Amino acid sequence: MQEFAGPGALLLSATIAVTIAGAATISAQQPSPTPPTKTERTTDDQKPAESSEPSTESDPYRDTMTGDWGGTRTRWKDRGLELEFDLAGFAQGTAAGGLRHQTVLNGKFESKLKFDLEKLWGWHHWSAEAKVEYRFGAPVLTGTGALNTVNTDVTIPAAQGSIAAVTALNFTRVFSLNAKKGDEISISFGRYNTLEIQEKFFGGLGLEKFFNAAQIGPMTGLRQVPNVTNGASIDYARHGESFISFGVLDPNDTSTTVGLHHVFHDGITLAPVINIPSKWFGKDGKHSFSYTVTTKKYTPFDAIKHVIIPGPPLNPVQPQAGSYSISYVGRQFLVERSKDDGWGVFTQLSVADQDTSPVTRFVDIGLGGNGLFKRRSQDDFGIAYAYTGLSRVLKANLNLVALGNVQPRAEHQFEGFYSLHLTPWLRLTGDLQVLRPTVRRASTAVIPGARLEMIF
Repeated sequence: MQEFAGPGALLLSATIAVTIAGAATISAQQPSPTPPTKTERTTDDQKPAESSEPSTESDPYRDTMTGDWGGTRTRWKDRGLELEFDLAGFAQGTAAGGLRHQTVLNGKFESKLKFDLEKLWGWHHWSAEAKVEYRFGAPVLTGTGALNTVNTDVTIPAAQGSIAAVTALNFTRVFSLNAKKGDEISISFGRYNTLEIQEKFFGGLGLEKFFNAAQIGPMTGLRQVPNVTNGASIDYARHGESFISFGVLDPNDTSTTVGLHHVFHDGITLAPVINIPSKWFGKDGKHSFSYTVTTKKYTPFDAIKHVIIPGPPLNPVQPQAGSYSISYVGRQFLVERSKDDGWGVFTQLSVADQDTSPVTRFVDIGLGGNGLFKRRSQDDFGIAYAYTGLSRVLKANLNLVALGNVQPRAEHQFEGFYSLHLTPWLRLTGDLQVLRPTVRRASTAVIPGARLEMIF
């Protein structure tokens, strides 16, 4: 039975209401399929016959399973409302090693709504975005003895059960500085899914590329930046790419709640980022430096989504404010056919403080992109290795009885995937993870998985 998590139902209802209002505005405008300009207006006798079939060449939805709905989606987009739908199913199991062997089947249905508020209601340079996610099926695979979650996508908005939630609802105002160069400043506020990292070689929320949380973003930052939260940001873009950004976020995760009644009640998270483009051997690259810090008080044992923290503590640990992480992320094309078409290398390096974060050292290096084979230019692929080091404070205060009276160790993780684009809207991905878990009594785990994604 579908479940809406408490106050989250109110936010879901609000999102649906905004969508209906936008659709009603579109219907009230009664646009013709091809509205004529002033110089094109003609009498009824002079009007040429209009084709009832949308042009295939100009159909922006030809890569989706349900197409343009007879031209309806294009007309709605032209009036300010764009809809995207995605359904993914996962099969994953522990074939060898770990703490126990099991196989799970689960999935996710996502709806993304984009609003051009200038077209809809005349709000110049304003836009909005909403995302509704419905997670279903078995709980995320556990029993590996590993620290990092092996399937990121099915942990949002929750790691088990059937539950729907609004994971994004935000508004953006753009101030153009130089339209020809693509220089602009944008201010955004609302609710964010912070894992929705737009990266070519990694990231992808666990839906488009790697499964494991280690390949989504630096693990050390999860203490300060929750998966879904409320906040605001300002971004300065040069040549169409983000150059400097600064975010102010609520440090509490609100994946299944609205979170507005107690926003910033426990503190704030500050997150500045600078992105520096590069050109090595004629190929594009980018280098990002970030620092996140929160005033909320934590211990290394406090829960974090995507991280299975060893515990409980044997000795009491006092919460402290000022939890921080420093990260560097690099990407470099090795084969670049055109913008965002090709493959290359990436690396993520990060450190965090010992007193509040369970993960204090993180290294991730890999290779990924699309078009490894000339005849399969759209297929995505990736291979990566990640190292996750634990806090000394956490290890020194663990109750080792639950861990077999032995200290936990650093985690080593390898993952490889290949995503076969059977059609533009149907993608089948094979994934293999090999983990040396944090828990010492767990042997090296081998975890095969598969993902089938349909874009509507």
